[in-house]
Amino acid sequence: MGSGSGIIAIHCAKQGSEVVAVDIDEDSVNYIMKNAKRERVNIKVIRSDLFEKVEGKFDTIIFNPPYLPGEPEDLKDMQWAGGGEHGDHTIFRFLEHAGEYLEDNGEIYIVLSSFNRIELLNKYHFKFKQIAKMKLSFHEIYVYLLKKA
Repeated sequence: MGSGSGIIAIHCAKQGSEVVAVDIDEDSVNYIMKNAKRERVNIKVIRSDLFEKVEGKFDTIIFNPPYLPGEPEDLKDMQWAGGGEHGDHTIFRFLEHAGEYLEDNGEIYIVLSSFNRIELLNKYHFKFKQIAKMKLSFHEIYVYLLKKA
């Protein structure tokens, strides 16, 4: 989800996973298809606003959302900042429906930021576990593992 250049999708496909890459940006979708062809991997690529055009359930969902605060002027801005005042608007939209697309024993890996209101994530029906963090110049980023509660 939010596949961008497709680097994670391509890595997963090279490891033998069946991959569906989703991005809202048409340029990103085209770039993923081009990179997948170059790397000789099969990836289903969907242009979609989150789960809008996605069907099925998945064992693993990986999401690198726009987590920085800001209001995007266009889709390119949304890749970096576009999560609203606290950078978490898109994250909350994703979490509202992610469980519908996740197998019962499935996992979600998501990137969050110290700008995000992580304490509000408890209202979603997932168990959250921080598995990595990195301090950057003006904030920290985290990788969380989510499972259905």
